[in-house]
Order: sequence, then structure tokens, then C-alpha cells
Amino acid sequence: MSDREEMFLAFTSNTYLEHPVSVFEDADFLKCVELVKSADIFFANLEGAIIEGHEWPAYGSGMGWTGSYLGGPTWMVDELKAIGVSAVCAANNHVADFGELGILSTMKHLRAGGIPFAGIGASLAEASEPTYIQTPHGRVALICAADWGPREKMDLPVPWPAGYMPSDDGPWFPSRPGVNLLRYEAALQVDKRAMEDLKRISTNLDWEKAKVMRLAGGGQGTQAMNMRSDQWELDTETRLHFMGRRFEESDTWGFKTLPYQEDLDRIVKHVRAARRQADVVVVALHDQVHGPDVHDYIRDTAYAAIDAGCDVFLCNGGTAKGIEIHKGKAILHGQEGYAFQNNQVKHIPPSLLERKGLNRDASAADFYQARAEGGQRGVEASGIPHIFPEERQATIQAAIFDKDCRLTEIRAFPIEFIRSGPRRSMPRLLEPGSEGFDKALKRATALSERLGTHMEVRDRYGVVAVEA
Repeated sequence: MSDREEMFLAFTSNTYLEHPVSVFEDADFLKCVELVKSADIFFANLEGAIIEGHEWPAYGSGMGWTGSYLGGPTWMVDELKAIGVSAVCAANNHVADFGELGILSTMKHLRAGGIPFAGIGASLAEASEPTYIQTPHGRVALICAADWGPREKMDLPVPWPAGYMPSDDGPWFPSRPGVNLLRYEAALQVDKRAMEDLKRISTNLDWEKAKVMRLAGGGQGTQAMNMRSDQWELDTETRLHFMGRRFEESDTWGFKTLPYQEDLDRIVKHVRAARRQADVVVVALHDQVHGPDVHDYIRDTAYAAIDAGCDVFLCNGGTAKGIEIHKGKAILHGQEGYAFQNNQVKHIPPSLLERKGLNRDASAADFYQARAEGGQRGVEASGIPHIFPEERQATIQAAIFDKDCRLTEIRAFPIEFIRSGPRRSMPRLLEPGSEGFDKALKRATALSERLGTHMEVRDRYGVVAVEA
């Protein structure tokens, strides 16, 4: 039993186990486990599904075409608990790698193993609602969502994410399982001349007629399938939808993202309800926007959630972007993962091997080698860094609340990852005074400072003070 009065919530990002890790006896790894087990709750993003073997692979994995199929073994629940994970964010871009059956299987095994989760459900209502976790220092509500949108600069529309879209179709039909999605669209800003050219092309190729057909419920359009008809492809004098993309006339060229209002409203509704039922409210978003910037739809959602009563807004898409304090609440713009074995999967569907240009009898090791080599060729040809840069040093972030459940500070505990071999991605707690310790906190400090947040370095961690 803890003799402290404060509530200690710890957070990490992507976690997925293909092989047991509780047997790992590295001293610094065990110190890391000891740290997170000392928290009232250690939240991780369960990046994938838990399956029994009879679920079929979705056509795409991770909402992509050559991603890993992350369907972990049923014993993963026990391994997660062994390494300190006590609650999971289940909404992400890999949980439906094995379709709706994979989602239902994941829910079944998490419940059987006693790990609270949020973000997926047998219906939209269940996927969207908070889960409540009782701790010695108060009740915590967890609401989770995963984004789905154009990615990057919307050069190609993102495919409709089959398997992810839940529904509330009772009483006459069974509801559809899925993920609590925060969808967003991109607005591409172009000058007047470009806008006139786009309008001329669309008119002369009869694409304006196709938009009318979609508005009436026919034709094809992935975004149109998931948006109310009175909100889709509405053009004005200065706004044009062209090949599924939204263009706006502007004096400068640019790009912004906007959350779907119905998804934002649903999240805000549940935050308000959770605020009345819990001492602390945590909202987690699995964001897959690459690059160093914080996109508009994330900030819009985070600020709206905080205004509705959220204490900690967590982005857990796998890249660290710093800590922001807004109205006395915390926005954690990303963390690196924790025991993330996404490149150690044992079996690859033959359809995916063929998509990657490999023979059907190629091994999983062949697949991961081909994928790594292809990614490296792309980096060398374009000069653009990898979308998920592998930082050896990172931090585990923690939110500290006083005895009255008021947020007082955010702590950043330096860790490092093993980056090669079978123990790849395993975390190790860094000791003060070590080169890795200093490097991890220097990076965390720099990422937060660009968001206007000062981090003070103390004995064993960095601290961001939160003032009400």
C-alpha cells in the first residue's frame, strides 16, 4: 500500500507483444517496470488486436497496404500486466487488422484478463463511452479515439477503413463493432489563379455532375460514405471540392486540418459526462499525422476536450512532440512506444507478401527485411527522413495530482530502447548523470519549449509545473 497522497498516472504509446518479455532480467528494464508499476495507472496504447487464430486478416493492415498485421496471442494480456500495463487505449489504426471479429476478440480477452480499456466496442455507443478505473487516490475516466483522415498533405485520399466504422443500428439490426474514430479533412489553400484553373478542369470534365450524384447518395467517395450528406462537398465562391479534396482560395499557399464536427461533438459529450462521474478525466487520441508539427484538428480537439473537463489530453501515435499546458491542463503531444514488437511478427499473410513482391513462401523475416530496405531506398532517393525516426532515448511521461485531484505537474522519466536484435524496442530506465539520461531530457525540453512550455530538470526526471 502506498503512503503517498498524490495520484500518479503514467503514460506511454504503442505497445504490442509477439513474444514473452516477462522473462527479460536486464536490471535497467526491471527498474523501468518497477517505475510504471508504482503508478496508480500505467496507460499504454495496445497497438493491435488479441486474436485466437480463426479471425481473417483485413485486406489492409494499419489502414495501409503493406503494414504489419498485428494480431497478438491471447497470453499477451498476462504479459502486459507483468510489465506494468494496467489500462490500455484500444483505439488505433491496427486494432481492426483482423476486422470486426478481431475487435470483439480483443475486448473479450482484455475483459477476461481484467485490463480496463476504451476506444473500441460492439457498437458506436460502446466504443465512444468512458471506462472508469478506481484507484486508491480517486476515480479516473478514460476516453479513447483514433484519427482517420487525409494524412500528410492529402496527396491521395485515404481509403475507407473497413472494419473500423462502428454503428448503433438497434433495435432492428445488430450494431456494428468498431473504433471510436475522430475523422478529419484537409483544407488546401491555393491562390486565386489556381482556384480558377481547378474550377475550369472540374467543369470541363463533368466532375461537378459527379459531386451532385454523391450529394444525392450515389457514386463513390470514401469521405462521403462517412459524413452527413448536408456536410459533404459544399462549395462556395472561395471553396471548391476537387477529386475529393477541399481547396480554399487564399493569399498564401498552405494546409490545415479540421475535425469532423459530429465526432468532436461526440467526444465532448462523453468528456462532460465523465467530468461528473470521475475525479480525473483522461482523453487519448491515437494520431497518425507524421512530421514534427501539431496539426490543427489535434489542437482543436484537445482544447475542446479541456473546455469540457479533460485533465490530460494524450496523443499516443508513436512520436514525441512535446508537452503543452492549456488552461491549467496538460496536452501530451506524443510518446515513443514501450515493448513495441511490431517488427517481430511471426506470420505474414501470403496476400501481403505478394503485395510486397515476395513469394508466398517467404518468411516474416524476409518481409521485414524487404520493408526496411524499401524504406531506406525511399529515404535515400528523396532525402526526406523516415516518417517514424527511431530515437534511442525517450521519456515515460507522468501526470501528478494532489490529494484533491488537481493537476500539479508533469514528469518525464528518461528511458532508452534496445534498437537491434530479438530484444529490440525493450525500454530501460536511464540513470542520472549518464549520457543517455542527459540526451533524453535535452530532447524532451526542446520539444516542449517550442510549445511555450518550460521543463526543469530534477534529480531523476524532468518536471513541468502546472499552475491552475
